[in-house]
Amino acid sequence: MDGMTTSIVLPDSSRARLLHRFGAAAAGWCDELDALIAEFAAAWRLRPLELLPAGSNSVVLRCESDEHGQAVLKLTPDPEVARQEATALRGWWGVPYVVDLLEADPGRGAVLLEWLPEPEPLADADWSLEEVVPLLTALRVAPPDGAELPTLTERVGFLFDLMDGRARELPSLHFLPGLLAESRAACLELAEGGPIGLVHGDLHAGNVVRTGGRLVAIDPRPCLGDQAIDLVDWALDGTTDEETARRRVDLLSERIPGVDRDRLWAWCRGFAAAIAVSLLRHRPDDPWGRFMLDWARR
Repeated sequence: MDGMTTSIVLPDSSRARLLHRFGAAAAGWCDELDALIAEFAAAWRLRPLELLPAGSNSVVLRCESDEHGQAVLKLTPDPEVARQEATALRGWWGVPYVVDLLEADPGRGAVLLEWLPEPEPLADADWSLEEVVPLLTALRVAPPDGAELPTLTERVGFLFDLMDGRARELPSLHFLPGLLAESRAACLELAEGGPIGLVHGDLHAGNVVRTGGRLVAIDPRPCLGDQAIDLVDWALDGTTDEETARRRVDLLSERIPGVDRDRLWAWCRGFAAAIAVSLLRHRPDDPWGRFMLDWARR
């Protein structure tokens, strides 16, 4: 296969998103993106086809590959993001519920991933907790030997730093800073204990897709710590009453080996305020967000 023959134009919205995430230092990276794509097209024998939707820290392209058929090239201005993702995906090697890592050059901020045909995020679909349990169970693996990943304490601190900033978009909720501080303290205490495993770190219905008759987890923000944190979003997704939350926590702790019911419940209570902020900043009357806020204040 010849090298790159398709020029990729980065939309202004994508550039703005990367600059917001990484600051002015990402401007030069964006300017050199075409050359970076060409470099990996040659090194990994790819032909880039199109840009795909991406999160806040990467550019993602569908490619044709000599060795792998269709594949996904994911590039980020921050090599540490690529290194952590590659480390986690190697830790899940052979787990059919996680996207496969095909190639990696973390120092250059690049990973090549398995192509998932017609992926449908569960956030856009009907799903049941029972359907997701096998995936949640399979992801519970031991830390890879020698893995250098953030601790769960660091991940929790990052998430609450993010929520503190977002809470400023909700000035009418004057009690939020204090509520988030209490929630942060509770979650940091939880993060210091519990068993140590490989944690996805961003495992919610938007990061699990239905594709080819199976469920696949994508886009980890990995760390090492109590894997019960990966179950929080599944226990609380769309919840508007405590009885439903309790029933889901019971199901997850009964069906997934090694899950401590009380610790999972504590994680859910601890993250309720953060979930409320994430939802209410977009939709102040969101029923799920309102319940999370009220629940966190009890």
